Amino acid sequence: MKSVKQLISSAWRALFGDTMRAFGIVSVILMLTLAIAPAKDHFSQWHGYQNGYLAMIRERGDAISLRRRFEPGIQQIWHPEIGVVDRCETCHEGLKEASLADVTTQPFRKHPVIPHPLDRYGCTICHRGQGAATTVEEAHYSKLAGVDPILPARYIESGCGQCHQNALTGTPQLNLGRQYLAQYGCVNCHMVKMPDGTVMKATDDPPSLEHIADKTTREWIFTWLKNPQAYAASATMPNYKLSDADASDLSAYLISSSKPLAGDVDTTIIPAAKNADPSAGASLYGESFCATCHAVQNAAGNLVGGDVGPELTRVGNKVKPAWLQAWIENPHSYDAHTLMPHYRFTPQQVATLTGFLMSKSDSDYSTDVHLGTATAAQIAHGRKLVAELGCAACHTINGVKKPDNFAPDLSQIGSKPLAQLIFLPGMKQTLPTYIASKIKDPSAFGPGMKMPLLPLTDAQRESVTTALLALSERSQTMPEKLRIPGVHQTTYEPAGRAGKLMADLACFSCHRINGHGSDLAPDLSLEGSAVQAQWLDSFLKNPNTLRPALTRRMPRFNLSDADRKTLTDYIMVAYQSPNIDPDKAPPAVNPPALVEQGRQLFYSKYACQSCHTANTNTDKGYIGPVLAQVGTRLQPAWIYAWLKNPQALRPGTIEPNQNISDEDARAMTAFLMTLKSPGKQEGKQ
Repeated sequence: MKSVKQLISSAWRALFGDTMRAFGIVSVILMLTLAIAPAKDHFSQWHGYQNGYLAMIRERGDAISLRRRFEPGIQQIWHPEIGVVDRCETCHEGLKEASLADVTTQPFRKHPVIPHPLDRYGCTICHRGQGAATTVEEAHYSKLAGVDPILPARYIESGCGQCHQNALTGTPQLNLGRQYLAQYGCVNCHMVKMPDGTVMKATDDPPSLEHIADKTTREWIFTWLKNPQAYAASATMPNYKLSDADASDLSAYLISSSKPLAGDVDTTIIPAAKNADPSAGASLYGESFCATCHAVQNAAGNLVGGDVGPELTRVGNKVKPAWLQAWIENPHSYDAHTLMPHYRFTPQQVATLTGFLMSKSDSDYSTDVHLGTATAAQIAHGRKLVAELGCAACHTINGVKKPDNFAPDLSQIGSKPLAQLIFLPGMKQTLPTYIASKIKDPSAFGPGMKMPLLPLTDAQRESVTTALLALSERSQTMPEKLRIPGVHQTTYEPAGRAGKLMADLACFSCHRINGHGSDLAPDLSLEGSAVQAQWLDSFLKNPNTLRPALTRRMPRFNLSDADRKTLTDYIMVAYQSPNIDPDKAPPAVNPPALVEQGRQLFYSKYACQSCHTANTNTDKGYIGPVLAQVGTRLQPAWIYAWLKNPQALRPGTIEPNQNISDEDARAMTAFLMTLKSPGKQEGKQ
């Protein structure tokens, strides 16, 4: 011990024995310390990637330009409004180089084209990860609290959903995910509050079960509860994987709680006409365009038809004939808020359509189900199951209140801390993996899980996962000026007798008016400025085809003359555009020379026949509406305004704005107003 102290003392005297020697030694130590920082950077990962980038571009034809734009050292983007600090471009040097589109090696690939400048928003706002890091591990897979690992590329559209609450053409997976959350009723149980403050509403329209015994049998309910998709491949109701006993008890309670609807039990079945054509039902089904909303499986097992209403492949197994007849006669007498319109069929048409639909059945479906009289214990247990499974979150059930906070709030699920999640053994511990696995098989996370198995394909689950990842903490705190709100429903309702008629015809099931309704058919908010009253009355009497390429059609509602006049007068007065002044409209009748000028412009300069058919004998345009009778359908003021700027009248229309001059618009309006019958034009051809 004494010798060690002597050795240290001798070394100290040798190095710092006098002032000049001590100053020299300290100076050397300081110089070595200062040299560590640049030396460390020289061996860092980011420096190696920058050297690799320079080596890659060295042999390229545009090497000089690329080298000139290369910026050595650490690159940083700072966006204080959203708390983004990104140093990603330090390694990803080729992000903005268009000429590197052929490069596939990371981190030197060019970034795909996006509508936002990369140096304005940075990378982590969409890709996540720790933007301030300068190593791959810390940047992509940081374990720091509050830092999300980088997203798998297949979920990248979720980044767009943090700002954009509307549907974008460039984010199909995000759009579908949001659609499925509403369509499959996820938001009936889960709260999903969008960043703009609106709450997502379900669109699955689950039926009321208040009068279910009038509609169907306990045996059908049992079979449906066991496997909804066995009855209808398109069913959105999840499979709860119920035991036979639980399904039996649930059906017992639902039947016992059902209350008869006045008139249902007294319905007299209308007999089909003697010697009726067996195909009459199919013809009436087709003429009424039921397939616009309802689908059926064809012989090949493919679904044909729309998804607005329930699938009708086995409807004969489900409903009672008396109920179906009453429903066809007037759906609103059973469900005042149904999306199905009142067709005003004659009694014989009701009988014909009822017989046709009752024939759509499967002889093997539920034939082996035989349930005895339900006991009090079964009914009591069924009521308990209704509460435990949250059935009233979707359906209206007599004596059962809609549950509050039945399932977790998902408004910020995209930022859920990993420490709050329970992962299955062997599962990759990331948030996207957890969400996708939970959707795929909820029961795997524990026998007590209430969440049922949703009938989703792998692609649909990926879309839902994308939509949920967009519901992040950042999306909720995004500055208002960076947030793009979605299109939300208004509470608009038309007034008076016309309003009652429109409700009875369920116009909002297909049309949007003043922000309320569906996009299945054209928006009618400005219809009074667009069409001529005589044409509208004729169209309501017998709707014809305006777009041959579309399979969906407006059905004939068998309206009386008085009802048609009421609707026509209301639409012509109430739904006017403030931007169209009829007093300043071009005249309906014009000199032949102006008509011919318009015809030449239509067919030559603007080539409108590429999308529209003005002459059914010669034109082949089927993308836009047929214009063969547009002179009797539209008002000249509307045609002129539409030619000048279609998007100003109907935002989002695919009709391009060709910046047509006033003179050309007047001439083309004059030509179009001469088109009054198919295949015939007043101007020269």
